[in-house]
Amino acid sequence: MDLSSRKRSKRRRVALSAAALAVLALSAGSALAISQSGEQKNMRRVGHTDLQGRPTYHPNVIQYPDGRVIVFAGTHGGSKPNPLKPGSPVELNGTMIIDVTKPEHPVEKFHIPGPAIGAQTQSNRMCLGSDLPRGTPGHVYLMRNVQGSTASGYEVYDVTDVTNPKLVGEMRNLRNTHKLWWECKTGLAYLPGSKNAPRWRQGQSMLIVDWSNPSSPLYLRTHGLPVGQPSGKGAVPPSLHGPISAHEHPNAAGTLARAATADDVIGNRLYLAYGVGDDGVLQVLDRKRLLPPPYGTFSGDPDDPTNEQLEAPQTSILWMSPDQGGHTSFPVFGLVPKSYQNFTEFKTRDIVLLASESTADKCQEAPHWSFVVDVTVENSKTMPPGTRPAPTPGAPVEQNPWQGPMILSAMSVDPRDGEKYPRGNYCTRGARFGVHSSEENFRNPYYGRLTFLAYFTGGVRAWDIREPQAPVEVGFYVPVSNANTSPDGYMTNNLEVDNRGFIFAVDRNGSGLDILELRGKAKRIGLGTNKDRHDDDDDDD
Repeated sequence: MDLSSRKRSKRRRVALSAAALAVLALSAGSALAISQSGEQKNMRRVGHTDLQGRPTYHPNVIQYPDGRVIVFAGTHGGSKPNPLKPGSPVELNGTMIIDVTKPEHPVEKFHIPGPAIGAQTQSNRMCLGSDLPRGTPGHVYLMRNVQGSTASGYEVYDVTDVTNPKLVGEMRNLRNTHKLWWECKTGLAYLPGSKNAPRWRQGQSMLIVDWSNPSSPLYLRTHGLPVGQPSGKGAVPPSLHGPISAHEHPNAAGTLARAATADDVIGNRLYLAYGVGDDGVLQVLDRKRLLPPPYGTFSGDPDDPTNEQLEAPQTSILWMSPDQGGHTSFPVFGLVPKSYQNFTEFKTRDIVLLASESTADKCQEAPHWSFVVDVTVENSKTMPPGTRPAPTPGAPVEQNPWQGPMILSAMSVDPRDGEKYPRGNYCTRGARFGVHSSEENFRNPYYGRLTFLAYFTGGVRAWDIREPQAPVEVGFYVPVSNANTSPDGYMTNNLEVDNRGFIFAVDRNGSGLDILELRGKAKRIGLGTNKDRHDDDDDDD
């Protein structure tokens, strides 16, 4: 088939697909019998639930021992009626529990209210009791943050019975809590925030807690950037937004691409994003040097370490431009781009997907993007393969010992792309436009080939990252507002991809949870079954 014929064929398929979609959306017996946005490519909505109209921050997914798949969705502050209870009592926004075993028929099971007026419970992580060292096999546990209010801190619930969660553990009297990470196999939790006393200068440093016993958290220490500690002097560094530990990566024992020591393995790294939407910092930590005995080798004041002690576990650091911040820092290991095959060095790459959050409506700020950061060479303190030898024995390889990490590329959506559709330019749709976050599941089936970004008024965007220096957008789904959405309209806030490949996206302004699936070229790329990166066939399985 020649190029012109192929293009005509594609146009016919697109027209037929649009017509078929309209019919299917009206057909009660169809798997696609659900309303669809008119802005989509290689992605379809398969299920939806309104989450009681609560403005939602972050969805997270776990498979229960009996095979059920459950989403826990954290919310922002406020209150709404809860129709799951007799009389629909008004409850403070908290955590929605949704059974998504059948993605086309999600079922809201319970709402755990916020614990106090003014609280936000945005972020959550779950662990199976069979994984936690001191958990109960057969049980499931939820950890969530409580930001603000008299109850500020972290909570753990036994959510084995999704219609009757029970609070079993808590840490209170903390400030600025937010986007946590919980290692299920060890029980170690990395918690943004800080104690009220001694008070860190960084509002959000990182509390490290052994929460292997759901009912009895054990505080270990606090970490942050140098001079952020109580005794620090000078300009206050940006606050931590969230950490990600690679300790439970499926290839945790695998070496990093340019490993220089025996400790340079995937499972011995944490990736921290600071700054949210400005003054961003990406920091990579050696987990063993970060943790105190018996978990690691840190020795110092757990509440007020020195600058040298704070820098000791650091393996990489990247200071961003003041107009960009660090919201999500999701690592992808061992990429082997096909375009590198004829080169002799650096053919395997480790990268971090680093998102900078848009924070103002209608683009009244600097543009924000998600970056592909190359961390193949973590630093120049040692001699990883492919770098030059040190000028003298024991000296750094480069003049700056932290030379190494660099930004390879950006995943940018042009707001004018929205002008192809009736709602117009993404900057003028009433809410924020720009990136917010990426997915964070190492075991999703598309890991290492695709990434998914929440882009606020730009919806969900899927990017081919197999060539990390030149990512390509291969799919998107831009939701629409509904009756629950506030006057500012829809705003895709955060997303996650489960082990089955379904994408869960939630709305900051209250339009609920969309469950999406990939189609066509994007799905083939994600599953590694496509033959040609430049294949133009879309939306056909």
